[in-house]
Order: sequence, then structure tokens, then C-alpha cells
Amino acid sequence: MFIALRNGRRTCRKGSQTLSSAEPAVVSKMLIVTGSLSAVVVVLCLAPASDGVTITGKYPVMVYIHGGSFYLGRAADHPPNYLLERDVMLVAIQYRLGALGFLSTMTSAIPGNAAMLDIILALKWVQDHITAFGGDPQRVTVFGQSAGAAAISGLLYSPLVPSTYFNQVILQSGGSTAAWAIDPNPVENAKEIAKFAGCDTDERMKTQGINNIGGCGMVVGGPSGFLTTNPFNVIRSGQVRKDVRMMAGATKHDGSFMLTGPYDMFASMDLIGNAQFNQFYLIDTVNRMFGIDEHSGALAGYEIESLFSEQDIKSGNFSRLMTGLIDIAGTIVIKAPVLRDVQNNVKHSEKETYLYSFDYQGQHTRFGYGANTSHYPFKGGAHHSDDNIYIFPYPNDVTTLNAADTMMSETMVDLWTSFAIDGVPKSSRGVPTWPKVTGPTGPYLHINNPFTIGSNFYDEYAVSVHDRSLAFDSKRAKCTGMLAISVVLTGLSGFFR
Repeated sequence: MFIALRNGRRTCRKGSQTLSSAEPAVVSKMLIVTGSLSAVVVVLCLAPASDGVTITGKYPVMVYIHGGSFYLGRAADHPPNYLLERDVMLVAIQYRLGALGFLSTMTSAIPGNAAMLDIILALKWVQDHITAFGGDPQRVTVFGQSAGAAAISGLLYSPLVPSTYFNQVILQSGGSTAAWAIDPNPVENAKEIAKFAGCDTDERMKTQGINNIGGCGMVVGGPSGFLTTNPFNVIRSGQVRKDVRMMAGATKHDGSFMLTGPYDMFASMDLIGNAQFNQFYLIDTVNRMFGIDEHSGALAGYEIESLFSEQDIKSGNFSRLMTGLIDIAGTIVIKAPVLRDVQNNVKHSEKETYLYSFDYQGQHTRFGYGANTSHYPFKGGAHHSDDNIYIFPYPNDVTTLNAADTMMSETMVDLWTSFAIDGVPKSSRGVPTWPKVTGPTGPYLHINNPFTIGSNFYDEYAVSVHDRSLAFDSKRAKCTGMLAISVVLTGLSGFFR
């Protein structure tokens, strides 16, 4: 992980503002933090106003856990420039990924959840040592995006995590009840991976340990002890933390990111133009790909009734169905799991819970993550991880912000850091008072220009379809208006003849 502290420096932003230098002055030191089961790389990164400044005060600590589907990502891809415009300390954790972090044979040789134990060790290190860097170990906010948010959600339900390690969380587009967050068949998956790795016997695989590769999800049960049962069972039991303040949300079009994979697969199988497949099998197939294999047809029926017209389904035209598919993907993979965590916290925690939808579409997008997206018949919209553009200056091609995007970035930094500082997300830049969640549906904040308050977060489950309907109604109203004007003008023309 790296630790960053703004010590008297406020001009950290690139883009429309002038800097005294291209980047903040940086002093770095790399440490290896070791425990009985984990080893975490720690990079200490201080950004002082000048050399020799003494670190004083006890700053609120924001600990960031990066996303990347548990097999991609780096702490270093989340520079501190924007957040350090406020009086907080940033800690970014680098945990083991993919096989090194999650492979499990459910034995003591390869118990699984090594990445989660890395994160727990890093949080312990913060408690033990952050005071030496000017941080306050009693004011720790853990925040993360996508898989990072799912990991934090998992921490909330793990018996291995002391409540003293953190008291606030920010979940950005991720929750541990999502199907993708948990490895449902760790042993079978490990066997399959072991065969690809040249391990030809079960016994060799179970004892070979770190030489094996594979695994990309948290493991329930087994000797790691991280999750004794799946997170939803913990939620249903009510045996959850009651001292956590939470801020959570999703991007408006999180589903556009999820739909690219299925689209590419269907295209490779010549199914995009297959009307019969699109009429009878597409929606069930998409549900199954995103983790819900429901056989009766009830789920698909409710989705069809809510998201598609009869004409859409009968047409068998993929382009007519894709808006609804984006909503299905975003709901199953991101929004519903996030809302589960929010509802649990509202029901059980004595502290406040805040919910948001990130709707803003600025100059830049992470749609495609640098890959060509021109062949997709849909846009990214307010895409998965677009919110991070305004919190972290990364990647380089999105660090130059226009005036509107700079304002959004500064406002989001206000919201994120004020939550870390005093537990109330707020900004004086045109943001209404953000109400805490009081029931199962909201209220919640729309992060957009302008900021507004919504009442029913379930509306976000069908937001793409709703927007399409509004656009169609607006277009129809314009056409009706033009027709009416044409009729009036024709009548007047006849009158004056």
C-alpha cells in the first residue's frame, strides 16, 4: 500500500488550475509488512509543502481498496492529488490478486482468502503505526470501488475483523452478496486450474501450495476462517456490526460495462442477429451469465414486463433489447448487492447511512478501459468507475479536466472527505443537504449537475429504460407539436388567401 499526506499543500490538482510544479513533491519508502499468513507491500508516499516539514496533527485516515475483479488493479493507480486538497491522510492497499490471492483447496495448504488476510493485515498495520505519520487510528474510513467495495462488504461480515479497525465505509459499485464476489466451487475450480498448471493429481494439488494458480473470489468456509457462511446468511441472522457509518452507491449505467463481454461472446457465436435466440433465450442467458440461473421463468417474466415492450420481445432485435439488458446487468451485478448492504446497515446500525447514484457524464469516460468500443451498439453512459475519474487523477488521459468536470471533482472530493472527517457528506458547491437513508428505498442523492434528491432507489434498476422512454416521449411530443404548428400555419395560409 502507499500512504499519502497533504502537509500544507493545496495546489495538487492538474487541469484547469495552475500548479507550482507538475506534481507534488514526493518522498517514498517501501516496506514489507508481514504476518503469520500474509505479506503486504507498503509504499509510504508523503507530499510535503517543502522538505523537512514536521508531520503534526491527527488526520482522519482514508484507506482505499482498489477494484479490478480481484485479478487486476494496483494501489499506485489511485494517486492522492485530489483527495489531499483536504485535511485527510490516504492509505492505498496492494493485496494479492488472482490465484495468489484467492485460490483454495479448502485445506490448510491452500486455505483461500489470502488477499482478504492481506487487507486485514494492512488495516492492523494502520492501527499500530499510522499515528507515527500523523493519522488518527480511531478515525478510519475504508473505501473502495467495484471488487474493492465487495471486499469491504466482506470485511463487515467476517469474524476475523475487529471492530476497532474501522468505523466508516464507502462502497462504490460493489457488494459481497453479488454472485461474482464469491467463488461458489473453489475446490473444483482449483482442480481445473491445477490441470492447466501441469498438476495431475489431487494430492499434489492439495500440498503444492503457492505453486498453484487460480481463483478470483472470496471463499466461504474452510480453514481461512474469513467467512464462516455466505454474507447474505450473516445479514439474515442479524449478527452484524451495529457501529458502522456507511456511504454507498453505484453509477447510473454500471451495466454498460458488464454487457460488453456478453455482446462480444454473442457476436462471436453469430447470435446478435438471431431473432429466435433473442426472443426466447437471450434474457435467461444474460441472467445466468451474471449469476442468477432461475429455471421457472419468473425472473425473466418480471424483467420482460418491467423493461421491455411486447414489440421489443417480438422483434427479436438485439438493438431494441440492449437498453433493458444494461439495466439487468447493472442491477444483478452492482446495484442490488449495494442496496443489500445499505438496507442491512439501515436496519441494524446505530450510525447513519447515505446512498447515492452517480449520474454525471463528463468529458471523459472509462468505457472500454482504453480498448476500442466503436463496434458496440450502445454507449457507456455514466459508466462503471467513471466516478473515480473525479476522485483520483488516473489514467493520464483523463487528468486534464474542463471547468465543469473540475467543479464536479472538487464537489466529490468535498463529499468523500467530509464524510471521512466528520461523518457527514456535504459540500457548499450547490449540493443540497444529503438526507440519511430512513427506509428500504432511500432517500438518496443523485450526483449530477444539478444535484437532486431521489426517494426510491429501486428506480435505478430500470433507469436506462426510463430514460429511453422519456427521450421517446419528448421526441413524440416535438413531432406532435410540429404537426400542430404545421396544421395551424396551413389553416392561416388558407384564411389569408
